[in-house]
Amino acid sequence: MAKPSFPDASSEQVSSALRAAEKAFSVYRQLPGERRARFLEAIADGLERDAEKIIELANSETSLGLPRLQVELQRTAEQGRLFAELARTGAWLEPRSDEAEPERKPLPKPGLRSHNIPLGPVVVMGACNFPLAISVVGTDTMSALAVGCTVVVKAHHGHPATCEKLSTLIHEAAKETDMPDGAFSLLHGESHRVGRELVQNPSTKAVAFTGSLKGGKALATVAANRPEPIPFYAEMGSLNPLFVLPGALRERSEEIATGYVAAVTLSAGQMCTKPGMLVTIEGPSLERFLKQSVLVTRESSPVAMLNAGIRDNFEANVERFTKSAKLIAASEQAPNSSANEASCQLFVTDASDFLGDPNLQTEAFGPSSIIVRVKDEKALLKLANSLEGTLTASLHVGEGDCAIVDKLLPILESKAGRVLWNGFPPGVVPTHATHHGGPWPATTDSRHTSIGIFGYRRFVRPICRQGFPSP
Repeated sequence: MAKPSFPDASSEQVSSALRAAEKAFSVYRQLPGERRARFLEAIADGLERDAEKIIELANSETSLGLPRLQVELQRTAEQGRLFAELARTGAWLEPRSDEAEPERKPLPKPGLRSHNIPLGPVVVMGACNFPLAISVVGTDTMSALAVGCTVVVKAHHGHPATCEKLSTLIHEAAKETDMPDGAFSLLHGESHRVGRELVQNPSTKAVAFTGSLKGGKALATVAANRPEPIPFYAEMGSLNPLFVLPGALRERSEEIATGYVAAVTLSAGQMCTKPGMLVTIEGPSLERFLKQSVLVTRESSPVAMLNAGIRDNFEANVERFTKSAKLIAASEQAPNSSANEASCQLFVTDASDFLGDPNLQTEAFGPSSIIVRVKDEKALLKLANSLEGTLTASLHVGEGDCAIVDKLLPILESKAGRVLWNGFPPGVVPTHATHHGGPWPATTDSRHTSIGIFGYRRFVRPICRQGFPSP
């Protein structure tokens, strides 16, 4: 049976989708929150109703495995209902007011009332590694729809059939709940042209992007150079460093080593929060830690990556690591190249070599990580200060480490959007308190989260009414 073909959208199709989104926006934004909530709930219901077909299709395109995709689908459905409740309650409006004081001296004070309004049509470009939760029906789409924005999604070329299936599901939900035509649409586009045209189109009022640093930088430039610049919210590469302090290394080096390698290999290292580096101070406990890390890495099995291109890019990145870092362990079992498998690879280097080689300071998307040894506390703090922005940073702390934590934590908070205590970063819960973002180059705007309820704030702006009669 021939694989279905998903040709790139033409320039006219791009323009047509955004014209329809702009026309629908004037109607969709005015709908009661209850109507939009029912739309999002219908999407969530459709996900669960067609779960088996969706999961099988996504697995055939990504090799992520049925257990992982089952969890992801359920998370995505629950997230949809979370945003439905946001639409229903209107909490996203965030109203605030100041009463008029006409008798105030020396000048009267007018009455002021502010609330949020939706920006307009939003373009969403989802992730390759989360075909459900950060894709057609992911946080970006659902949060934008919740607050009254219309949405045009560019399908990811790594799982186009899954995207098409999810698009059909949304259109069915839109018909069931009587949404205006053009409130949602999907376009395919492996060519960079499609992405550029979507960002350049004057009807587009904001863009949500999840992908590579190279792609994000290029499209961010396009968004900034428009006659009317627009917000471009990108989540890009991230090292997600672990800092294992002396007390923790002394007390539980083997436990940390095992957890570290498990975090590196989870989903073949294709998590945006995979720990790409671990920093620790040289000392008597380091050899025990390295020994356990090597043992667990060698015992790990090769894992299928999303596709051949991603596997090849991973292999090229780890090859560059060997210029300044030493490979200390790899999976003993040979990978199956025909299945796009990759072996876990663990490297070690010194702080001076790490700082001297830009290749070591960039994300390698896949199952690899670098252990960076520093001589003392001063060198550890220097290294932390040198890091670029990241989604996460983790502290592993033991007895006697509090003095270092007091110095290190403020540095890490200036570098990361989420700091973990004695934990490993993969896995992000979409809740009210979640913040999934970080300073450049992790994201283009560290004030916002791309996962969790407050993701909607990317797609609204405040409007202030002065002197209006009370509602």
